[in-house]
Amino acid sequence: MANIITLRTIYKIKEYHFQPMKQANGSNYPFVKPVRYDAFGNTEMILTDAERNSPESAYFIPEDLDIVVTEGTTFNLDNPLDRNKWEAIKNSDLIAPSRFAKDSHGDSLIDGNKFRYGRAEILIDVPGEESAQSVNKKKLITKAWSYIENDTLNGHLTKCKLLGKPMMNAPATDVMDYLYQFAETDPSRIIDLYTSTDSSLMLLMIDAKERNVIRKVNGLWMYGENVLGATDDAILLYMKTPQNKIIYDALRDETYPEYVKKVEVVKLDIETAEETAAPVVKTTKSKK
Repeated sequence: MANIITLRTIYKIKEYHFQPMKQANGSNYPFVKPVRYDAFGNTEMILTDAERNSPESAYFIPEDLDIVVTEGTTFNLDNPLDRNKWEAIKNSDLIAPSRFAKDSHGDSLIDGNKFRYGRAEILIDVPGEESAQSVNKKKLITKAWSYIENDTLNGHLTKCKLLGKPMMNAPATDVMDYLYQFAETDPSRIIDLYTSTDSSLMLLMIDAKERNVIRKVNGLWMYGENVLGATDDAILLYMKTPQNKIIYDALRDETYPEYVKKVEVVKLDIETAEETAAPVVKTTKSKK
């Protein structure tokens, strides 16, 4: 069965009609031949004498061939004619190489994104692919749940805030329930919140906006006279850039003045303790 291509259609009762596609350079595939019409409207392939006498001629296909695809259509790649038909249509935008194939932008060829459906309506059936996808997602959900389970309430509240849903006044069980449900839908996002080095920067950015430490002026986020960027990603990049550390430290301290005061108090306590500590008196034993 390894050489059998089986196609599945999203719309089970729909019938699809294809004609042989061109190669990337715009020419026909070597096995696709031009056609001409006779006086009765019938077509025949235009072949040279060499092509007509070639043992491959039985597997040539006309450029106007109607290749019909329905749910469950198969192509036997061990059969040269079937193989040529498949080769002639497999690169159509309507055909996805698998159920979960994505385009260069990361969007599903079939499901598309939140703004539009994908263009593909037919997929190559890959045995075990959907079950493997399901198992992998369940593993991710379990991992995400483990992070949530071992976190503190303050940690849960922080994660909710990073997800755009502040729940400071909600019962602890509501907070956990929200995170668990979110993990079922997008476990990778939850895992990223716990493992990404950007999470603390994201929280600082959110808090700085809420506390008006950074403000949007003419479409740009500003900290004082410093332009941080037009988007959240630009702000994060700015804060991560080593050359901007002085600005980052000032922004952080202004956003969290209570943290700065706490550090200063601890530092003062240490200095006071050192100043009031009893002096150490060194003694020497007298020789007998």
